[in-house]
Amino acid sequence: MSDFITNTMSKTFETNALKGKSLAAGMKKRIAELGKYGVKEVDLTAMERDADKAIEMIREVDSLREEVSRKLRAANEQLDSLRDRDAVYREIIKSNYLPDQWLDFGLQDKR
Repeated sequence: MSDFITNTMSKTFETNALKGKSLAAGMKKRIAELGKYGVKEVDLTAMERDADKAIEMIREVDSLREEVSRKLRAANEQLDSLRDRDAVYREIIKSNYLPDQWLDFGLQDKR
């Protein structure tokens, strides 16, 4: 997933959580009026806590994505290095031995 898409998703997630938190805070200011509709301050407080927790969690996810991205780049670099050495050693075997001998050197294919 591209960084742009990931950052956009995280930002959208956080924006939605902040909207929920803002709604809860605004409703708390008018709790006396909203009580007749069954709205309770304790529920609005829980809603604010949930929003804070959601924001905390998406930030943790972003951090984990960053770590995974770094590790994936490092793994790909390691694999590239391996492929480069593999190609050099393959060529040594293919250039100096007959195809029926390649397997003795661990070379699996006969191409």
